[in-house]
Order: sequence, then C-alpha cells, then structure tokens
Amino acid sequence: MIEFNTKIDEKIMQNLTKVYDAVVDFAHFPKKIKVNLSFVDEKTIRKLNKDTRNIDKVTDVLTYPYIELKPKEKLKLSDYKLDIDPDDNRLLIGDIYICTKRANEQSVEYGHSLNREICFLFCHGMLHILGYDHIKKEDEEVMTRLQSGILDKLNIRRENFKSGFVTIVGETNTGKSTLINQLVGEKVAIVSPKSQTTRENIKGIYNDENTQIVFVDTPGYHKKKTKIDDEMDKQILDASEDTEILLILIDAKKPLIEQYEKIEKKLSSDAKKILLINKIDEVKYEKIYPQLQALSKVAKVDEILPISALKSTNCDVLIDMIKKYLPSYDYEMRYYPLDIYIDKNLREMCAEIIREKSLLCLDDEVPHGIQVVVTNFKEEKDLVEIYADLYCEKESHKPIILGKNGEKIKEISTKSRLTIEWIIEKQVNLNIYVKVKENWRNDARAIAEFGLNASE
Repeated sequence: MIEFNTKIDEKIMQNLTKVYDAVVDFAHFPKKIKVNLSFVDEKTIRKLNKDTRNIDKVTDVLTYPYIELKPKEKLKLSDYKLDIDPDDNRLLIGDIYICTKRANEQSVEYGHSLNREICFLFCHGMLHILGYDHIKKEDEEVMTRLQSGILDKLNIRRENFKSGFVTIVGETNTGKSTLINQLVGEKVAIVSPKSQTTRENIKGIYNDENTQIVFVDTPGYHKKKTKIDDEMDKQILDASEDTEILLILIDAKKPLIEQYEKIEKKLSSDAKKILLINKIDEVKYEKIYPQLQALSKVAKVDEILPISALKSTNCDVLIDMIKKYLPSYDYEMRYYPLDIYIDKNLREMCAEIIREKSLLCLDDEVPHGIQVVVTNFKEEKDLVEIYADLYCEKESHKPIILGKNGEKIKEISTKSRLTIEWIIEKQVNLNIYVKVKENWRNDARAIAEFGLNASE
C-alpha cells in the first residue's frame, strides 16, 4: 500500500495506486508491504539532496530504499521480521519524495498532464526500490523500458493522447469524400464526379499511436428540390454542431471568397475552423495567390490551408494541424477500436459501393434518384454472397439501368464486386435487382425506410 503523506487530487491518487499495484505484481512482492510517498517543494528537496547525497540541487524525485535488493531479486518478509510495523503488519520498503514544482514544469515541457508526470516519477522511484538504477547507459535503457512498459499497460503515457470528431463541410463536388478517403487511408466514402453523392454523415477513423480522429463526411450544400434535401441539410447541421473541428472545403477553381461566404452564413458552430482550398493541383499559383490573400483578410477561421485531396498535397500538414486543436487526455481515449476505420458495417459499405458504381456508370438522365439496399449478406469462410436491391424513382429509368441485354447492370455489378472483394479480401458473389419506387425522394416514409433520416 501507499502511505500518502501529502493531500493530493483523488484522480492522481487512484492512478498512483494503479502504478504501485503494477510494480508490486511485476516484482512478485508480497502484499504486506508499504511505501511512503511525499510531495515537497523545491526548498525541501534541495535540502534532502544536500543532506543525504551532498548535492546542492533541485531534482524531480528522490528515493530512499529501506531494503537492499538487486533487479529480479525476490523480497522475503521472513528476512525482515524485526522491521515489520506491528500496527499494520506491513514492511516499509522505502520513502519516495516528488517535487511538485519540478513535476509541473516537466509536464509542460513534455506536453502532458501533471497527473501523468507524477505517475512516471513515482514509477521511477518504485523501480529504484527494486534495485534498478540509471548510472550506466545500459542500466538506464533497461529502467526506461520497464518504466514505459508498466505505464503503457495502464494507459498512462508520456505523450498526450488526442482524440475527437472532425466534420468536413462544403458545397457539392468539392472533394470531401476524396479527402476523407485520403486522410483515413482506406475506402470509406463513395467518390463520384457527380454532385450530391454523399447522403449520410459517414464516419471514417484515423488512428495512430497517440491519436484517434473521427472524420464525418457530410452531404454537400446544394439547392433544395426534394424532401431528402431537407434531411441532408439536417445531417450537415447536426454534424457541424457536434464536433471539435470543422473542415470547410472550397474549390480552388471557383471564386474563393464567394464560396466561403455562402457556407459561412450557414455555420453557427463554436468549433475550431480550418478552411481548406482543394484542387490546387488544377490551378496556376499566380491565379490563386491574390484570391488567397484577399480570403485571409475576411475568413473567420483558425487556419487556411491549400490542399489537393486527389494528389494528397498537404494532407500530412492537415493531420498535424488537426492534432493541434484536438482535446488531450491522460489515457488512451478511443471512440472506436483500432481495427475499425469506418462506423458502418460491411452490409452498409457494400450498399454504398454499389451506389457509387451506379453513379459512375450511368448517364445524367438517371442522376441521384438511386438508392441501394443490401437485403442479404451471407459470409462463409472463402465466399460472401450478397443480394442487393437497386431502387430508381421512375419506371423509365429501369431499362436505362439494365442496359441493352443487361450490359449496364452487369458493368455496375462487376465494378462493385471487384471493389468489395478488394476491401473484404474474399471472393464475392453479387446479385443486384433493379426496382422502382416512384418519386421516393419526396416520400417521407421511403426516406425513413432507407435509413436516411437525420433524426436517426
């Protein structure tokens, strides 16, 4: 157990107890032991250093072991019968002193919380009691590795863990889906040269050792024509309100200020805002530079960054920029498991892929009145059997989708199947049936049946 000689925050006390238990388990120590832990000021720790080590210096932590152990040596209570405290029947194995001011300074220096720094210093002191030291380089490496291993298992890390939601908004066909696919590094959102492709707030998840970013790809802003347009606008509003960071995407090939002002009027979020000028690979620098200068004077945003989602230009810069504004945590705060990069299940992903390929293969006469529902998804060891209904909203659209002698639907099916096989790494047997649901985009019940309500 830990004898706390100083009053400290309850949360820090709980984490220190976890560190203590982990070190005791690692060393296979008996349970009936204890350590004194004191938090002191600079004057006190300087005096301790001077009196006991003949060093006139302020250090972050001091350890005084009451037992002599070598690394990996087991502690036997029978060897210390006379030293066991009769009041609690425990053996005091050492005193640890932590300088509060130095801990504060180092937490700022390393960019993490005081909570985490104190846990590191306490673990450091406990390892000294076990007989570990860092005088020689090889001994220091061993101690560092052990200390990091113990704390990592408890999710108490030196590096800040950052996580949060980042919503991408913009007009239709500005490259939002392409950007999210590029940032996440996987096939997440469907990508089409036609506008209004994305109908739902699709989440893609970026993970690294110290970060989780949940990207939300919203439908594009557009003129309202049908009831589903209202639902799409609600989804944009919901996503932009409930987020840490807003990525506002505009097209470098169009007037920049005009695009920004059109979107800015619709945003009331208090989130941090990063304005992205996409498709810079398609314009000349001399043409866009004056616009960027003018935009920087009027845009009410935290950052402005020119990018190319297609070519991945400045995408690494964007990730670093996002990390700067994400909330920090003392522990590994992940909203989704590490092996998840999209919040949709395979059935939903397959439906999105089929719709994407349909939009790519069909002419403008069958634009966005298409919705896909996977009715059966049967997964076996080496084969996945998929049945899907592809809905259009006019009877006259059905023969166009089928094509002469079924060639068009065959093309859609083949392209969909190949993409799905690439993602799930299994052979796929895909069966697509074309159905008609008249004017479904203006039918509230049909919109609900397809799961496209913003309220869900």
